[in-house]
Amino acid sequence: MKTQADKKSVKDIQELKQRFTKFSIGLFAILTLSITLLASAYTYILQKSYTDIALETELKRDMENADVIHKLVNEKIGREEFATLRHQSDENTEMYHKVSSFLNEIRTLNSTRYLYTATRNEENRLIYVVDGLDPNAGDVRHPGDYIEDEMIPYINKALSGETVYSQNIVDTTWGPIFTACYPITGDLTGDSDEIVGALCIEMDMQSVNGLVERTRRASVYVGAMAGCVLFLLCAVCFIGYKRKREDEIEQTLLLREAAEKAETANRAKSSFLLNMSHDIRSPMNAIIGFTDIALNQTNVSEIHDSLQKVKISSEHLLLLLNNVLDLSRIENGKVSFSPEPENLPVLIDNVIAIVDGLLLNRDLTFEIHRNIPKELYVLTDATKIREILTNLLSNAVKFTKDGGTITFEISIKPGIDERHIVSSYAVKDNGIGMSEEFQKRLFEPFSQEDNGARTHYAGTGLGMAISKQYVELMGGTITVHSKKGCGSSFTVEIPMELADPKQIPELNLIQDVSLNGVKVLLAEDNELNAELAITLLEEAGMHVTRAVDGQDAVACFANNPADTYDVILMDVLMPKMNGHQAARAIRAMSKERPDAAKIPIIAQSANAFKEDVQASLDSGMNGHISKPFNIDAVTTAIKQNIKR
Repeated sequence: MKTQADKKSVKDIQELKQRFTKFSIGLFAILTLSITLLASAYTYILQKSYTDIALETELKRDMENADVIHKLVNEKIGREEFATLRHQSDENTEMYHKVSSFLNEIRTLNSTRYLYTATRNEENRLIYVVDGLDPNAGDVRHPGDYIEDEMIPYINKALSGETVYSQNIVDTTWGPIFTACYPITGDLTGDSDEIVGALCIEMDMQSVNGLVERTRRASVYVGAMAGCVLFLLCAVCFIGYKRKREDEIEQTLLLREAAEKAETANRAKSSFLLNMSHDIRSPMNAIIGFTDIALNQTNVSEIHDSLQKVKISSEHLLLLLNNVLDLSRIENGKVSFSPEPENLPVLIDNVIAIVDGLLLNRDLTFEIHRNIPKELYVLTDATKIREILTNLLSNAVKFTKDGGTITFEISIKPGIDERHIVSSYAVKDNGIGMSEEFQKRLFEPFSQEDNGARTHYAGTGLGMAISKQYVELMGGTITVHSKKGCGSSFTVEIPMELADPKQIPELNLIQDVSLNGVKVLLAEDNELNAELAITLLEEAGMHVTRAVDGQDAVACFANNPADTYDVILMDVLMPKMNGHQAARAIRAMSKERPDAAKIPIIAQSANAFKEDVQASLDSGMNGHISKPFNIDAVTTAIKQNIKR
């Protein structure tokens, strides 16, 4: 017999759900915001505190080193040296060379950047006496040269008998330094209190300062990520709790058929929560653990190393969140099919390269069977194709034991007419396989079979659901055949339109273009990015000249004759002058330099949205390549634009 609750109307059910949703959302928002703000603030404050301690330790170490140097110098240099060495002409004396060599020798023993003596001249102005730099150094100071303004307060105090230390990193003309100034007595025995000059010691703090600044920025990042992690955890728990409660309401108020369906869905979602909890806890453990380690460290480099590990774990959490968001966008109809001209064999090669990386340290046979032309340009969404195939192949790697075989078959079938084809992909393995029951719900969100592999391969159970949605979005089909203990076979077929040759810029013009001897002007401010680009370009036979920023690139072009460079690769985001400004400056030289209007300029940027590409073209550039640096994309762009 049905209870009174069973007889409630659908309207009553909806009203109950709405009240519960409003209450739970309000409570979740308040609690999540409070926890996130507190976690972020707490992490940032603690991290900053321990960074300051590390810096204080470094300054103390430099102070001790400076004291030792002062003792050595005070025992070696006295009244005679300060009285005799007053003019640049004194550099030719034996005394000057002796003192200069002594100071230079001491300077090179540690991190001391500058070591020099100073006194007052007849005009009562502060002057250099002997500089501890190599005499051939470009910034060496000569006897009698006036002291820079920023050092005058320190030296004045030293000449009055006071030892002065900078209590933090001082940003001077020569960069960030730690400064110490000491009085020098005129009696080398130490029995006299007469002060005849000052000793200035400046420790190089460039690397330490940079590391401290990076660490401080990282502390902000850690605080924000800690808050984001807590937010993600709260969101997952809230979603699970909210859905669970809604399911319970439906199970109570709906008919038996609806209740049974809700119960099935609830089991899937509970499994998702369990799996997500495991996946989140592992990187969270690393985040919390290495944060605690960093908070108890005083060495700046060790703190930086711990924070780097926190960053890696945080990025893994972000990947989990992106999978959930991808499915959400698909379900809300916010994902569209964006076909672009693509070389299908190259796209498949990219997928195979990814799989090769997964096969490292695995004893698996990977067989590839191709039945497609070497050059086949089609209109398709490369990102979605790549994700579908990568997901299928990575699953095959995961669920095939060492000693097994994975087969990847690629073929082409006729389409609806001569302008269309059907691309077919088959992924087969002899791995653990799937039960018939699980195959029925394989493409449902959050579906994972409990076969013991879960403990080895973490995941959300969203990959196959996303892949199926992408396949269907492109008008294709995906099928599966599997037997538990024997392996699985997936087949994907996607219709594609052949690309019109007119849609492929200069496709037939770049095939025979040689890059040997091509002269490239590379504008790149990042040292590592520049080193990578130069290496790859020179391996392709090109000659590379590097400019460190946009201003330098303009100067290199302007100060060299025509035809010095065949092409310019221009980073967009650079100091002093960005890539767009530099391109406009070069094009503006066309009245005096005809080659300024003709030389190909190709933008390189991490931003590759349509508006970013258009901005590069509007600035006078010929093309736009997205980072990270891809030598194939770069060489193709160069071939399309240069004339040999």
